[in-house]
This record gives sequence, structure tokens and C-alpha cells, in this order.
Amino acid sequence: MDDSRLSVPRLINESLNVGVLTTLGELCEPFGELSFYKMRDVFYDKAYEMNEEGTELFLIEDMEELSEIRAAVLACRKLKKPIIVMLKVKDEELDSLGGRELAYLISLQDLGLSAFGIKPFDGCPAEDMERLYKQLYPYAKIPIFTRLSAGKVMYSEIKKLLSLGVECFDCREISRAEQDVVSVELKKADFTSMLSLKEDISFIAANEEQAFFLNPESVSVSQQIDIECDMADELVDFEDESFDIINILVTTHDDGFRFSQNVHYISLPIMFSARDEDTLRMALEYYHGRAIIDSQCGIDRKELKELAKEFGAIIY
Repeated sequence: MDDSRLSVPRLINESLNVGVLTTLGELCEPFGELSFYKMRDVFYDKAYEMNEEGTELFLIEDMEELSEIRAAVLACRKLKKPIIVMLKVKDEELDSLGGRELAYLISLQDLGLSAFGIKPFDGCPAEDMERLYKQLYPYAKIPIFTRLSAGKVMYSEIKKLLSLGVECFDCREISRAEQDVVSVELKKADFTSMLSLKEDISFIAANEEQAFFLNPESVSVSQQIDIECDMADELVDFEDESFDIINILVTTHDDGFRFSQNVHYISLPIMFSARDEDTLRMALEYYHGRAIIDSQCGIDRKELKELAKEFGAIIY
């Protein structure tokens, strides 16, 4: 078992100083009064204080909105410590591929995460969680993470989770004897045997609700759209068109914010075109999802690659 690629241990126990960030209880604009930058700054202050107290790993959980999770992730990564996101599955019928959990994984994993986890809602059937692990694993570039509950750890359960692609375990709530069970099974696990299940995610975009499986050889891109303060009618009209990607032109530093206040009117992948690096950076920071960058926008190719890497975006 090769752990060299991991930035977090496979078994997280009470010996590790874990800093936990939870929801602020406020919605980000445009649905609430808290700005995205203010939200990020609040999380940075909390994370910085934890870091000063010796935190070795940040765990982000109990947040439902992608905007809030992104704010926490972008804040924590400044401190250069491992980051794990634990997403609670909503109490509703689980979607097949293209659902919320996959969209969040695709949107977040290239922002500097070390692992991505899901936890069930109360009463969630075990078979539904198993199905969700199977759906997520092929598209995960980082380890899948789960929390174990005291009194429920058995060899068969750990073997099942490992067979579904779960690689990292939060063991802080279980006994030492139960941790030994996990440790024994981890030592026997062969994670390389499942790599054949991995899918190419290089052209999967996402927004806050779904992932978009695109074919770069046949996608239809809209004409460039200028950003206005109120884009509701224009964006809604695109739902009736045959485009696969909406091309948004950002020309000022404020355009990224203005578009973020309108993006919920459309459920298609977004491609940003810009004339300079700083303007494009602002647009990518405000977009809660995995965006596409127009490779023909005139910005130096090296700068485009650096921005794409920083925000997990796709160059097309």
C-alpha cells in the first residue's frame, strides 16, 4: 500500500489536531447579505486562529451551500495545511451521476483539497450511501473520506467501504479496539487495483447543482455575452437554445461579481473570456463551480494555465 501521494493519513485519530470549520449560518449574496469576500475573510480569521493553536488539518463540514464551502476552502488553503470537506447528503432521493454530490466533488477537488467525504442524513439507507460512493469514486482525483461511528465498526463494514473506494477514515469517535480493526484492513488494502475504474474528468464542468459531461470535439458554444447588472431575461432565454456552453465576456473587475448575482438564472456550463489576467481571476473566484476558460481570449497561455490550476478550471 503506497501512501506517498496522500497529504492526510488514512486513519485520523485523536492524536491529530483537527481544526473544524462549520457553517456561519448566513447565505452568500445574492440570496443573503454576506458577500463572498467577507465570508472568506471570516473563515480565514477562524482558520488562522486554529493554525496558531497547532491545527494540523482543517475539516470543513455542516455546510450545504457550495459558495460557503468554497469560501472556507480558499481561506484555509492560504495556511498550507491539508483540507478535507465532509458533505452531508441531503434528505431526499439520491440522484444518479450528475447530482449535487458529484457537482461539489468536481467543483472543489482541484482547489487544494486533500480528501472529500460524504455523510448520511439520519435514516439514510446504507444501500443508498453505497451507491453514492460507487458514483463518486471514478471521478475523484483525491481520496474519498468517511467518518466511523462508535459501536458499528466490524471487519465486514470496513472491507465493504474499502471496496467502494473509501481510502481515509475519521476514527476519532471510535474505540482503540475499533481503530485496530480499521488499521488491520487498511494494511491489507490494495488501492491500485481499483484505478481502472477511474474516468477522465478533464472536460467535466460543474455548477452548484450538477456536473456536465462534455465532449470537446462536439460542443456548441454561444456567442460572447456582455455582463449587465440584471441578466435574468437574457440568461433564461438560453435555456431554450441549443448551446452546450455559455460564453461570458468579463471586461472589468466588477464583472465577475455582477455575473455571480445572475448565474443562478441558467443551468448550463460557463466559459469565461477576458482581456487580462486580473479580470479573469476575479470571475473565476466568484464562480461557484468548475468553469471553462476561453483559450482564445488573448491572455498568455502560461497565465491561463496558472489560473486554471489555481481554480480548477478547464481551458478550451
